[in-house]
Amino acid sequence: MLSLNIFSNLFGGRDLTRSEAPADIQPGNRYCRRRRDNVTETATVLELRPDPFGIPHVRFTLAFEQPSLGCVNECLRVLALTSFIEHYQERIA
Repeated sequence: MLSLNIFSNLFGGRDLTRSEAPADIQPGNRYCRRRRDNVTETATVLELRPDPFGIPHVRFTLAFEQPSLGCVNECLRVLALTSFIEHYQERIA
């Protein structure tokens, strides 16, 4: 597993803000976001690694939950680290 400090170097030494908190993103961590259509997306981090071009990516499972239906679907997804941080900011304990 790669150190997330390497990821910050891949961003040209850009100092990431606390809201981005890449050091907190680790396999097993769970994050959620609530959509406007009352669906909650829960992401469970499986792995962090760069793609062949060195761009850091997060591999995760994504579960969709709607209050009236419960857990609707779960699938495997991959996003660039910056996109993951942008979309999934709320960590679940």
